[in-house]
Amino acid sequence: MKIHSNKKELQLHSLMCCVGGFLGAYAILCRLENFGSAQTNNLIQVCLCFLGRDFFDFMLRVAGMVLYMAAIAIYAILHKKTGINLQKYAISIDIAGLILLSLLPSDMNPVAGILPIFFMMATQWSVFHGSGEYISSTIFSTNNLRQFTLAASEYLMEKDTAKLKRAKYFANSLLCYHVGVIYAFFACRELGVQASLLCLPIVLLAFGMCSIKTQIQSA
Repeated sequence: MKIHSNKKELQLHSLMCCVGGFLGAYAILCRLENFGSAQTNNLIQVCLCFLGRDFFDFMLRVAGMVLYMAAIAIYAILHKKTGINLQKYAISIDIAGLILLSLLPSDMNPVAGILPIFFMMATQWSVFHGSGEYISSTIFSTNNLRQFTLAASEYLMEKDTAKLKRAKYFANSLLCYHVGVIYAFFACRELGVQASLLCLPIVLLAFGMCSIKTQIQSA
């Protein structure tokens, strides 16, 4: 039963990596190469907009930071103070956000256009940050690439099967993430900002899988 549950957990992680890749590429393709899944670039832009006296963009960037922080804070409160299913909560946020993104005009300020993604991805990262014994982001690739490279290098030197298992896990995260990127490329080329709706089947599948996993764990 535990093995079956772990397999479902890995499958769910893989699906959420696809969602993360899709939304990362969607923001870049539809909102003038702005990336809404992390805060490094956004915080740099906060400083640059302030120093450049571009106060409108400065306030938008600050709003993005606040939304990102708020999503994490809400997760912490729900995790500590309630018993709700946080995975279903995070996926529900993604579903609502994907619908909202499709309604935002393509000609609006590109930073304003990714504000929902800041909240969505911070929520997803808080909840879906790996499976089993591994910590792995579902919303960006840097640490997954580092972990894969490290594990693969150590395996080549030591021939330790545990390192090979680790390398395969992070390779899977990278692969699924970039499958989402490729899917977003074709979706955005055809539908523009409405392409977000084409990610709904993935998140709905993830929601269903989450429900099945919950039933297995409670059995």
